[in-house]
Amino acid sequence: MKPNRVLGKGLSALIPAADATAGGRLGDREARMLALAEIGLNPHQPRKSFDINNLEELASSLTQVGVLQPVLVRRLRSGENALPLPGDALAAGAMPSDSGPSYCVVAGERRVRAARLAGLREVPAILCSYEDTEALRVALLENIQREDLNPMDEAGAYRDLLAAYGATQEELSGMLGKNRSSVANVLRLLALEPDIQAWLRDGTISRGHAKALLSVPEGPQRLRLARLCRSRGLSVRECERRAQALSTRSVGAGRRRRRGSPGDETPEVRALRERAEQRLGAPVALSRDARTGHGTVTVRFFSDDDLVRVLDAMGVDTNLG
Repeated sequence: MKPNRVLGKGLSALIPAADATAGGRLGDREARMLALAEIGLNPHQPRKSFDINNLEELASSLTQVGVLQPVLVRRLRSGENALPLPGDALAAGAMPSDSGPSYCVVAGERRVRAARLAGLREVPAILCSYEDTEALRVALLENIQREDLNPMDEAGAYRDLLAAYGATQEELSGMLGKNRSSVANVLRLLALEPDIQAWLRDGTISRGHAKALLSVPEGPQRLRLARLCRSRGLSVRECERRAQALSTRSVGAGRRRRRGSPGDETPEVRALRERAEQRLGAPVALSRDARTGHGTVTVRFFSDDDLVRVLDAMGVDTNLG
């Protein structure tokens, strides 16, 4: 698969400067004013929560100067669903395109939501022809560039892109203009306990805390340390220090319990593990007894669809029909 390298160049490469208020075409795209009633929200939007105070501040600005940057939208296909704007009559769920909006937001959902709060009737928009997976990729890029995307929302979007494209982590990193290790570290957040993931979402612990917590073996010790970070406001450095101490004790205890336990990962084993992760597009753990050579290979998946994708990458026939 050939990743679209334009995404690494930023949204300026996706949304060229244009006067959408005047209408007209931008290559294969069309600039126009769209009524908010015609626009629905992307059900696959990476960002799951929006700060109401920030939206109200943006709405106040829009009331005074209007929407200066066009939003990016795509036309809904027949039978496709979009989510209604908050406050719409059908806001309880997705609204079919034949009874609601004709367009779905690809990038600029905050502006659309704030425009609704400001009481605006229409916004400048650029109409594109992206498919679902491409729209998800563009929406993710926009949120990443804002640098305030919730860590768990970002991890979930990475997972969805891997599943949608059947891509490897290496290919995903190329799509997003990030190095592979950064992508792998974000995906590792999905292996954290549900409580820790929830605290990451609400901001009571940070990415730095999560990175330190991942060095602690899964289980009660990791959860207790996460609770300490929340209740006592431990710094990332203090969390790292405690995590290192817990990890050291855990490794020592494991070696005492069973003779011939796997040693530290050698450069050769690390290289093989990284190659496996690139091939499968999923986190891989290799556990090997240096004395006997015996061991296990563990591959993580994050949904039923992701499991099928990983098995396909292994060459397993997943067609059970």
